Amino acid sequence: MAVLAILGVITLLATLHFQIAIAFAVGACFGILNFHWLWRTGTVLMEIQTGRVPRMTVFLIVLRYPLSFAGLVILYYSGWLSPLPVVAGLLVPGGGVFVESLFLIGVSLRHDQAA
Repeated sequence: MAVLAILGVITLLATLHFQIAIAFAVGACFGILNFHWLWRTGTVLMEIQTGRVPRMTVFLIVLRYPLSFAGLVILYYSGWLSPLPVVAGLLVPGGGVFVESLFLIGVSLRHDQAA
């Protein structure tokens, strides 16, 4: 995900779109942070041995989307950054999952051919 975000920012900077590159980077940071929170929450919920969920996990479950939405609203109404590149940056985790899926399919196909 980080590699896709960096490649996107470098590409935008190479085309001399500085403000769009910054907006994309902000969106990518939001997206990667959101994915990290989701991953961490899932890990904690899968490993929990008691019926009691830690408070930080509950905080992340309940406030993950409202915090992301609030960040987007602040950026939109303040006019600091264009919202479309921010939304494009939010899609970076999806691109990362897609690239990893292609990689795993390729590894599986090579493994099947070797066997």
